[in-house]
Amino acid sequence: MQAIAEVISSSITGFVAECPHETDKKDCPKPYFGSYVCVESSNANLKYLAIVYNITTAPADSVHRPVAFGMTREQLQKEQPQIFLLLQTQIHALIIGFIRDNKGFSYLPPRPPEVHDFVYFSTKDDIKKIGENFDFLRLLSEVNIIAGDELIAAAIREAYLINNKNQQFLLKAGQALTQIFKSDSQRLLAILKRIQNDSIVEKDD
Repeated sequence: MQAIAEVISSSITGFVAECPHETDKKDCPKPYFGSYVCVESSNANLKYLAIVYNITTAPADSVHRPVAFGMTREQLQKEQPQIFLLLQTQIHALIIGFIRDNKGFSYLPPRPPEVHDFVYFSTKDDIKKIGENFDFLRLLSEVNIIAGDELIAAAIREAYLINNKNQQFLLKAGQALTQIFKSDSQRLLAILKRIQNDSIVEKDD
């Protein structure tokens, strides 16, 4: 399994990880909003499962700030490839559970991931251990981040695809959301609309 990033800071609730430069690993798979990722701790018998909620690309320091060149990326890569080495892409992920002794727990872990541990895409089996009871949706609903509801919808869409577009999965997810947001019907409807408006229908055709 190929690593997609390396942890550079972490806490009980989440972590930030740096992706390899494109010039280092051109074939490295890239994470995206709503990706399920995992970290296997090198110093503890834990595998952390998390969902990517933000991705940033910025210079490594405040000195080498990007400026507009009026050129396409292809032209820049040919004529000034060094500028891309000054950029770092980082993923920000929320921990939704952990696996210990092959058993999944859908709540926050007892300790954070280790800095410099590697980040991988989660396997279908790992996601099933954490997500089959949908407790992680409540955890996501209580996190105060920008586009939190978008993340909930993206997490369900991604899990739906990972579960081979199982309609029963979508039904159970909808039931879980109904329980979580039973006192906030407007928020519930908004999240359900975001799920339905995605390309799920197009991908099914």
